[in-house]
Amino acid sequence: MLASFKTTVLSLLRNKSMLLWALLFPIVLTCIFMGMFSGIESAYSAVGSDLGIVRSASYGSNEGLQQTLRSISLSTGKNGIVKLSYFDSEAAARKAIADEKIDSYLTVSNAGSISLHVGQRSLGANGSLPTTILASALNSHLHATNAVAVIMARVTPGGSVPASLASGDGVSIKRLVLTKNAPDPDVRYYFSLLAMTAGIGSAAAMLSIQRLQPTEGAVGARQSVSSTPRWLMLVGALLGSWLCQFACMLAALLFMALVARVNFGTGAAPLLLAIAASSLTGCAAGALLGTIPHMEDGMVSGITCLLSLFTGLYGPASQLITDSLEATAPTLIHANPLWQMTNCFYSLLYYDLYGPFLSSIAALLAMTGIFLAIAAFRMRRISHGQL
Repeated sequence: MLASFKTTVLSLLRNKSMLLWALLFPIVLTCIFMGMFSGIESAYSAVGSDLGIVRSASYGSNEGLQQTLRSISLSTGKNGIVKLSYFDSEAAARKAIADEKIDSYLTVSNAGSISLHVGQRSLGANGSLPTTILASALNSHLHATNAVAVIMARVTPGGSVPASLASGDGVSIKRLVLTKNAPDPDVRYYFSLLAMTAGIGSAAAMLSIQRLQPTEGAVGARQSVSSTPRWLMLVGALLGSWLCQFACMLAALLFMALVARVNFGTGAAPLLLAIAASSLTGCAAGALLGTIPHMEDGMVSGITCLLSLFTGLYGPASQLITDSLEATAPTLIHANPLWQMTNCFYSLLYYDLYGPFLSSIAALLAMTGIFLAIAAFRMRRISHGQL
């Protein structure tokens, strides 16, 4: 077994195609994903806007509006969306818009109504996103003000105003978090890529098992008649290919985490376990494929690409197919080893408990046992057939 292990490791390290597909392929594809997703976050983020405020007696008496504008001002921190500028007259604010110094300006009439005047620069350069967010904030302020006014109108003249309304602190806002980390649609591609890497790496195990077959030449024939049991040769070749595949997947994961800044959750030990189980299942599948006559690398790549379709690797269309199958035919989608590999990383990122993660690990180990049992049976039949 040790001789088979050593031979497998040395042969795979000298195989350039193994280094190309198992190591360089996920790194290159990660760089492509980085380029694809680099502008998405900034495109959908809140773009800052320059807002002018016309000072008037009505504006000065509206303390709630002033507090709302100060809370969304860029000077208050990273959550701000507007930069405030003040003008003594509406004519001065219009001139500032014409000179493209501000995007919009706000006025308060004598009756207390609030008007937001949007300039052409806001609609042209940054789109309507800044002013849309600003309008939503102002609408929220108006709704809250009207709600307080309705409640105040219901208070009897002799009654007292509730302390919560008088202080303005009666509303307690809590953030509801459904997952351990904030959802990120980009990580789905990286997790699916890791699963695809494990699938492509199964070709290394397939080649290692094919070298043990008596039909592969004089070396394979001598091994088939040796005193070493076939299952020991299988285990040695499997461990050798698993070690190489584990190292390649670990390098790809480190590149994603350190260079692409992909969030894999917390805990290095579960991540290592996920990589170990994924690479082991991929190698076990490769060992089974290695016992099938006339199996080639291109066929393994084709099978891997087909299974990757049901992990969401190819974009929204494949993700929709995957989600639909998971909802309508969960048994079918859970039988996909690459889906179980992807779900391992998902579970570590989004679940507080390790139950879903351990379920995927158990499924991968069960598939590994099935693949190895069939591979050992087929290797024995092939050896007896040649004898």
